[in-house]
Amino acid sequence: MGKIYQITVIGIQGENKTIDVATTEEDFNNSTVLELKKKLVEKLPGNTDPSEIRLLFASKQLEDTDKLSDHGIKNKSTLMSVLRLHGGWTHPMDSLLTPCHQDGYGSTMLYYGRL
Repeated sequence: MGKIYQITVIGIQGENKTIDVATTEEDFNNSTVLELKKKLVEKLPGNTDPSEIRLLFASKQLEDTDKLSDHGIKNKSTLMSVLRLHGGWTHPMDSLLTPCHQDGYGSTMLYYGRL
């Protein structure tokens, strides 16, 4: 049996998932981040969408179209996964604040004051 090229992904709860990526070094190096994400979601419970997962290596977020070799990712490397969170929530106090400008020395500074 040939060699299996693997990546370990640390999950959001600290669990480790070992992903079999390829059986040759060439296929491993040409594998994309999106392909890795698809293999990862097969090991996750529920119907996680690959687009909801962010993978990090050496403190950098990896883009779906990147090849593993673009970032120096090698067999047995460890990546970290985080979930994409949708924003849009505002704090209730934000509605009580209004922006106002104050000029000083030729620059504009943004302050917040109460309505």
